[in-house]
Amino acid sequence: MKTFLLVNENGSDNIGDHAINEGLKALLSELGCSYSSEPYSTTHVDLSVESRNNNNQGSASLMSRLRKSLLQFKPLYLLMWLLKHKGRIKQCCEVKYDGIIIGGGQLILSGAAFPPALYAWSHYAKKSGTPLYLLGVGCGEHFHKSESWLVRRALKLSNRICVRENESITKLSTYFNAKAEFCPDLAFGLQPLKSSAKRSGLMVGMTDYAVFQRYRHEVKAPTINNYQEYLTAWYDKVMSVHVSGEPIVLASTTLTDAQCNRDLYQLLLNSPASNDVRLIDGVLPLDKYRQELSQVRSVFSGRMHSLILGKIEGATIEPWIISKKIENFLGLYAHKDPAVLKQQLQVIASEIGA
Repeated sequence: MKTFLLVNENGSDNIGDHAINEGLKALLSELGCSYSSEPYSTTHVDLSVESRNNNNQGSASLMSRLRKSLLQFKPLYLLMWLLKHKGRIKQCCEVKYDGIIIGGGQLILSGAAFPPALYAWSHYAKKSGTPLYLLGVGCGEHFHKSESWLVRRALKLSNRICVRENESITKLSTYFNAKAEFCPDLAFGLQPLKSSAKRSGLMVGMTDYAVFQRYRHEVKAPTINNYQEYLTAWYDKVMSVHVSGEPIVLASTTLTDAQCNRDLYQLLLNSPASNDVRLIDGVLPLDKYRQELSQVRSVFSGRMHSLILGKIEGATIEPWIISKKIENFLGLYAHKDPAVLKQQLQVIASEIGA
């Protein structure tokens, strides 16, 4: 029986990251493989709603402001991250595994800690003689020169690279001269739950306004000038697809989305649909979120994994295309049977786990 180390953002507050990790676990379990999981770029994420909503941070000290200014120099930030985290990553890689699997998610990405994390995991995997696989990952763009060096080196040390959309194949070839192949998003490795015999209602996952602002330039997004207009646009969309008498379930996939859903809930309480609306505050565990999806008729969201999980659980998907990622999702997955996508993943998993 082979044993693998799974490395992804499994410690985040994002349901999508947990769906990826659990989908990969399901694929390996079906092959009789064992595994353990480690976070890709972080050591701990505070999942409490209170801590995320507490804006009373206090004024930053002179030293903290100075440190922040220094770390804006990209090479210094990358070096500091490596020095801080290399001990943890080295220790993980020194354990005897048959392979280390990094994936999935948008992990080949500029900014934050993703480039040095990818380099560190690949470097210490190579030193320990452990095969390294990148599965179901996505590639961003606009990399800093120092980031490009780290990513290029990491990709050269990888035994196999499978990406979740065709655009990432092109990007990896263009930016890093790396060869990759396609595989579906790892969340499709999940087995669907038993759905309700009589499905009814709409699940709504309003997406954080900051996410909309960050990616709106990628697609033909509507002109929205502020958060209030954004909130109103979501309200209008929900009301346009709501069937009177059927429930509207507001459920979030991240804690930042949860605050938006609270605001949307207040608007809907003063609407003709007030008697139909229900707010699930905060972020549900993955299994409970999936149970909610298995009961509703459709899901309306701007988050890719909310749509993927909805598709797996048999709900009709109603996407708001606020980013290229959602656009790519529609092109690749919207009209495909989740069972077929899982079969594609099983082929790749069996080749690695054999």
